[in-house]
Amino acid sequence: MQHVWPDLRYALRQLRKSPGFTATVVLTLALGMGATTAISSAVYGLLLKSLPFPDADRIVSVAETHPKIPGGIEATYPDYEDWRTQQRAFTEIGAYSTINPTMASLVVDGRPESVHRVLASGNFFSLLGVSAQIGRTISARDDVQGSDHVAVLSAAAWQRYFGGDRGVVGRSVDLDGANFTVIGVLPPRASFPAEGEVWLPLSLLDQPTRVSRVWHSVKVLGRLRGGVGMPESRTEMQAIAARLAAAYPATNRSVGVVVSPLRDQLVGTLRPAMLSLLGAVVLVLLIACANVANLFLVRATSNRREAAVRLALGADRSRIFSQFFALALLLSLAGGALGLALAAATLPLLRLALAHTAGLDASMIESVSLNLTVLLVALGVCTLTAFLFAVLPGMRGSFGGAKVNLVEDLRPGDRGSTGGHRWGHGTLIAGEIAIAVVVVFLGSLVMRSYQKLLAVDPGFRTDHLLSAEISLPQPRYTDSSETTAHFYQQLLAKLSDSPGVISAGTTTQTPLMPSQVMTRFLIEGAPPATPGAFPVAQIRFVSAEYFRTMGLAVQEGRLFNQKDIKDQASYAIVNAAFARKYLAGRQAEEAKILLGVLSPQPQKFPVIGVVANAHDLGVGSDPQPEMYLPGFGLHAVLLVRSAIDPESLVPIVRNAVHGIDPNQPTYHVQTAQVILDDTLARQRMTATLLSIFAGVAVALTAIGIYGVLSYSVAQSRREIGVRMALGANRADILKLMLGQTGGFAAGGFVAGLAAAIAGARLMNGLLFNTSTVDPLSIAIAISGLALIAGLAVTVPARRAATVNPTEALRSE
Repeated sequence: MQHVWPDLRYALRQLRKSPGFTATVVLTLALGMGATTAISSAVYGLLLKSLPFPDADRIVSVAETHPKIPGGIEATYPDYEDWRTQQRAFTEIGAYSTINPTMASLVVDGRPESVHRVLASGNFFSLLGVSAQIGRTISARDDVQGSDHVAVLSAAAWQRYFGGDRGVVGRSVDLDGANFTVIGVLPPRASFPAEGEVWLPLSLLDQPTRVSRVWHSVKVLGRLRGGVGMPESRTEMQAIAARLAAAYPATNRSVGVVVSPLRDQLVGTLRPAMLSLLGAVVLVLLIACANVANLFLVRATSNRREAAVRLALGADRSRIFSQFFALALLLSLAGGALGLALAAATLPLLRLALAHTAGLDASMIESVSLNLTVLLVALGVCTLTAFLFAVLPGMRGSFGGAKVNLVEDLRPGDRGSTGGHRWGHGTLIAGEIAIAVVVVFLGSLVMRSYQKLLAVDPGFRTDHLLSAEISLPQPRYTDSSETTAHFYQQLLAKLSDSPGVISAGTTTQTPLMPSQVMTRFLIEGAPPATPGAFPVAQIRFVSAEYFRTMGLAVQEGRLFNQKDIKDQASYAIVNAAFARKYLAGRQAEEAKILLGVLSPQPQKFPVIGVVANAHDLGVGSDPQPEMYLPGFGLHAVLLVRSAIDPESLVPIVRNAVHGIDPNQPTYHVQTAQVILDDTLARQRMTATLLSIFAGVAVALTAIGIYGVLSYSVAQSRREIGVRMALGANRADILKLMLGQTGGFAAGGFVAGLAAAIAGARLMNGLLFNTSTVDPLSIAIAISGLALIAGLAVTVPARRAATVNPTEALRSE
């Protein structure tokens, strides 16, 4: 221990004498460790960090499945009730609903505010293990019709709308025109779902929804009993689903159940992307470590004579090793510290990218931060790196091992590079190239996939299109009432007459988002369907100007007119995907769609037109069959096509709404281009980060090759001088130096390409219309790295060809 400070001071002096070496090592490690720390922090926060609920690993999501609807879907309320009474795998099973509608109008000090509303069962908060910081949460006695006008606020809503007033508990507030008593405020970060601002009892679901096995309206959570695992719960829930299918074949014949960890619901489809990024960044760190290892080996070999002198004067070999370790430790810690600074600067940008990723719960973004676990891992990497960099030169006999020949090392002049040295450096170069090929190839694949997504026509014009949402409060407004229709007709007329507005229309869901309303149907005259096997399609209610505003071209027939909207005519317009799948072989305008097929008297909707497809499930999915009906509902998405910057219409839209109803807020006001960008946020983030990692990998590989070849030239001056004295010309020397690297580089390219193709198969789910053996991506990876490697080799090789044989031999 008495030598620690002297060794550290010695290491600092050595680093000051070699600023180029010091800067290269520190920056190389900083890039590798900084990228690794940032992505590792994100992966830890999203996939590993405990959720903010007691025993969160016991909480699961229970959803229904349907063969014609991708992914899990909400349960019907009667199915949820049957699950609750028949299951034995959970201590509690609860439900919540964020639809019907999502938003509510909260009047605070006379001004309307749109708040995210969640309907929750009486045991919802006890299931999560969440208690109120003020007051209490919703209980079973509140979840009863007649006693359900109570509300719980999120901590953020409490601060935003009530200024953190503790007297809010017991206060009556106006929600959607009705009075609710605030009974509690949740603690910070305890909101679930994260966007929720006010929670009301689930008993407020309307009666038709509560009795319908058609309307999928509730999301279900369960807390596993002790000793019960995920497989057992899945088996039990699937058995219950089978019993319900037998009891209610018309609605449940094809309905299954999926049980998954709550984290999977919160993370959505982001897990594969984050794991791919983590794999890529670890490869970049390996390249950085290989680079630094090469630099340390070069330095160790260059300092053989110094070590030999010190050994000849009686220095202890362990002391020399200790000094080299101190040097490596200082460099590694400096690189790690700078890397952590880079990670800290990168994480806000990463959180911003994640905030726009569809399907990711907002609560998960708060988990993405530098934390103790990641810091300890980074420090461990630094320490292990320092230790390995100190041990490797000793293993090669650089500092006093049995292989050190003091007489040889003390002789003046360059000793030349041994075959062992060349194989060692060459192997590291081959490894760097192989890893870089993997990173560049995967980055090229994902970027190509993203470019193909960008090239997809969404089916409608996203330019100059503004979107805003409106939820009219009950009981002042009701679905399909004259009051509701009059509100929207007035609003559309006002907006259409506004300067800069080309047209305005309404629909029931934001463009590029699923309608959240699927309906069973039959085509009149088609073969009857087996109960439970009816075809399904998305359904949207629209105004007359909707198609013109969206830019959806009519392909057959006509569009809705104002009379159809006013009379709520029983007409339907379908998209091309619907016509192709269900109306093939017949005139679309002669077809009639039967809706309400589970009722005794289905209603006929004549098809009056066919419009072009819109990618309403996102541009990464094929257009699905869809039907449009005329009319308005309590919730509407307002779409405004403009001749000017659409964002300049925001005050016009809000003023028009307030001019009709001063207490009616608007929310989610954004351009269609922003909506499109958000649907591609995950792909854009993955492609951007992989491209950055690929660039870093290429740069580090080039630095590594250049450094090794420069060292090789310096160490081979005597050999080069002898060859030139014996008649070799500059072309021969250039060929010799290139040949020393060419074989290793070729091996690296072959191994890297094989590993890259294998790795691409693991991330096939991230690709859109892109083969895992995409020829262009292969060409980019190989040619790009070959060009960079060639440039890195050329400079030291040309330097070798200019060696003066007389000077090289005189140094002996």
